[in-house]
Amino acid sequence: MDRTKKIFSHIITSGSLYFSKSKFPHSEAGQLPKQIEINRPIIIIGSGYGAAVAALRLCEAGKKVVILEMGINWKESGIPYSGLLKPGRSAAWLKRKTIAPFMNIFPLKPFTGALDKFNFKNIDVWVGRGVGGGSIVNGGMAVVPKESYFKEVFPKLDAEKFYNFYFPLVNKELKVNGIEEQFVKDCPYYKFTRVGEAEAHKAGFKTVRVPNVYDFKYMEREYKKEVPRSALNTEVIYGNNHGKNSLDKTYLAKALATGNLEILDLHCVDMITGNEDKSYCLKVRQIDTSGKTVADKTFRCDKLVLGAGTMGTLKLLLSAQDKNNFPLDNTVGKNWGNNGNFMTGRNWVRPLSGGTGALQSTIPVGGVDNWEDSEHSFFTEIAPLPMGVDVATALYLMINRVDKKGSVTYDKVQNRLVLDWNESHTVRMKANADYFVRKMNRANGGTRSHLLFKNGFGANICYHPLGGCVLGESTNVYGKLKEHDNLYVIDGSLIPGTIGVNPFMTITAIAEYCIENLIAQGEFE
Repeated sequence: MDRTKKIFSHIITSGSLYFSKSKFPHSEAGQLPKQIEINRPIIIIGSGYGAAVAALRLCEAGKKVVILEMGINWKESGIPYSGLLKPGRSAAWLKRKTIAPFMNIFPLKPFTGALDKFNFKNIDVWVGRGVGGGSIVNGGMAVVPKESYFKEVFPKLDAEKFYNFYFPLVNKELKVNGIEEQFVKDCPYYKFTRVGEAEAHKAGFKTVRVPNVYDFKYMEREYKKEVPRSALNTEVIYGNNHGKNSLDKTYLAKALATGNLEILDLHCVDMITGNEDKSYCLKVRQIDTSGKTVADKTFRCDKLVLGAGTMGTLKLLLSAQDKNNFPLDNTVGKNWGNNGNFMTGRNWVRPLSGGTGALQSTIPVGGVDNWEDSEHSFFTEIAPLPMGVDVATALYLMINRVDKKGSVTYDKVQNRLVLDWNESHTVRMKANADYFVRKMNRANGGTRSHLLFKNGFGANICYHPLGGCVLGESTNVYGKLKEHDNLYVIDGSLIPGTIGVNPFMTITAIAEYCIENLIAQGEFE
């Protein structure tokens, strides 16, 4: 065996082959052995908010942990994220065309990009792909839910401890910060925010300033052109190259620094099987950046943590139940919701006075807080629409209560999830959107945004899937899956369909609570 083959043999046996590096050509990858068995004590599937928290706290407790992530380790790959107006390799997961909610006119060469989408009959769900999960592609709005609504959603949790300890802890770990008001007033990239807030006030709505994980001191420097631009260069939903504190710069970086974490990217978990000794086997495909399988692996672990995100975790659990009688409580798949996501917009917003601005930061900092209105309860993000020209259009991501929850099942013929979700689930959301837009237009002028959405309403857009494996229902009160001794769920599927604001702060706080108690109870000994 020559030197090259020896190197390949060693790396594959260790389970750490990294095919997003260009020095490993596809022709050599095709000659690699196909069946590999690897044993690890603790495996975490996914690397989003819940997974990252679990990894850090377990590593700090001295445990050896492996994360299996289907996407690329973007930080290590050297591949830059692309902006909205010039989509590149990060723009979509193995698609030939962009999949953002708007302006999908850009062709792509299939690549394991940062943004993926689940297409259901009545709703589309966007998710992040890569080390850092959803933190790579979200707008970074670090919003803590209303305490009264948190108590309503989680009546059995100690809300006082969450608001006095877990949420402050998460704020610190995620490096949450606020933008300077003078910068909002002066910066042309936030004209859309100033217009949105002024028009909301004129219509009688209350606005709030929203903190973010984006480093606003960096943003001030990028505005002065002292550092490379990211938020001011249309970077957001395809990833952010510089100013954003995504999980690979916070929780995951700290976990790696302990020396106890191994991250295997481009590893797609297809199936979970329970063993007689209560351990687990995972059927895993290692892929290259074109999506081609380069190795089939079987991982065995004593403890398994599911942090694959709401849709990923549900697919793994429900497909395992359907294909190999994996035991699940009958509540798994129930209480799914879109977190009240409902998009809308307004055209002809101040067209005679410069509209909403040709230059727009991709990081939102303003919101309309109408949550206390019992008839029309909602929180609305004043969202950017960085098109490169002034389109005189205001975009809003509304977050509502979810009065009617949906459910998720598995279709084994098509190997995909099926979502019970239709117009009946969004009736109240649509009424809120109609109320909001009408009131804004009466006070300020403008029309419903038919250019962006059918009839001006984006009921089919979901960025915040939640539920299906609800804390205290499908799991115990700390995320341990019922019917299992060594399997834990720590991600957005624990939240019953709604939390009233952008959810990652709550997902992270719930994860801190769960893993702290699981470790204290000796679950990972």
